[in-house]
Amino acid sequence: MFCKKLISLFLAAVLTLSLCACGGEQPPASPASPSASENPAPEAPATILLTDNVGREVELPYPVERCAVALRYTNELIRACGAIDRVVAVDLNTAQDRDYWRMFDPEQVIGKSQRELDYEQIVSLAPQVVILPSNGAWQEAEEKLAPFGIKVFVISGYDTMDFENQCANIGKMFAVEEAAQKFCSYFTEKLDYINQQLEGVEPRTYYYEGNTDYPSTLPGDYFYDMFQLAHGKNIFAGDAASVSINEVDPEEILKRKPDVIFKVITPDAARTGTGLYDPPEKEQFAESLQKLVSRPAWEEIPAVQNGDVYFMTQFSHGGACKLVGTIYAAKCLYPDLLPDLDPDEVFRTWLEDFQGFRNVGGHFYAAGELAG
Repeated sequence: MFCKKLISLFLAAVLTLSLCACGGEQPPASPASPSASENPAPEAPATILLTDNVGREVELPYPVERCAVALRYTNELIRACGAIDRVVAVDLNTAQDRDYWRMFDPEQVIGKSQRELDYEQIVSLAPQVVILPSNGAWQEAEEKLAPFGIKVFVISGYDTMDFENQCANIGKMFAVEEAAQKFCSYFTEKLDYINQQLEGVEPRTYYYEGNTDYPSTLPGDYFYDMFQLAHGKNIFAGDAASVSINEVDPEEILKRKPDVIFKVITPDAARTGTGLYDPPEKEQFAESLQKLVSRPAWEEIPAVQNGDVYFMTQFSHGGACKLVGTIYAAKCLYPDLLPDLDPDEVFRTWLEDFQGFRNVGGHFYAAGELAG
């Protein structure tokens, strides 16, 4: 019954698209010039074979003209590469930010998130491809959408270590390779500089805390990768087998005395942990700082004693597969060793040049900017 209903919706969608394409009077064809008829341009391939974020080889239509995407971070990558006009619908977690994603209707989304998809809605939109992250329901989607000829491709816009490959895939599938390479190079050049400047340097230790009290990051987590590229040493790196990401022992933080502390802030208005383009009020950061340093015995932690406590929003650090966060973290960890690294300028470039939005302050704060 489900498949029959979806097939009816799919056929109706295809018919509507066909009628739209055929409607209106067609202009007369221009006569071909002798040179054009003698040397016809080679036709672009009808399909392209790409390897996605989970290692599958997937044959996609080329170039992709209509796709649906669930995950804000992946939509940002696509927009940075100049292909956001190919995205016909997104998930609610993306569309909730009406300033940042005003082109998408929150009443016509493909599901609540990458894990909760509305397959009837997807079929009615007739995309050629549905793009999901590795932590999404891509296997279920592949099974349910295959009868309708809709491909499923995995791009994980939060996967820091796969940044270059994901930019390359976006460039190829949408035929925007030059723009994708320009975007990719901007960030890889920053990483090259960080690696060059910090070669042989003893890594400083850090403690990272999420939006609530005491969830941290451990090997195998994408936040961990974000700080690895910043040359930070996680105080819980050796405890991956015995410590849950949500069960860090507060006493162990005191014992391990991190050099630097990073804390994430998410505005109360955000539906989920992806954050919002408009940052929280500065008072929310200040309150978080006060609560943090008021914890029992935290005045004994080197990071607190030296004012090396930093705050970032979930919206900001997630940019460019979390490389925006990497660059901020590296500068906070090694300010004197990275004189030519300007995280504020990187964030401005990310927003204005690659996302087409006005740069907004208030996404990053150091403790010294909040005290008093």
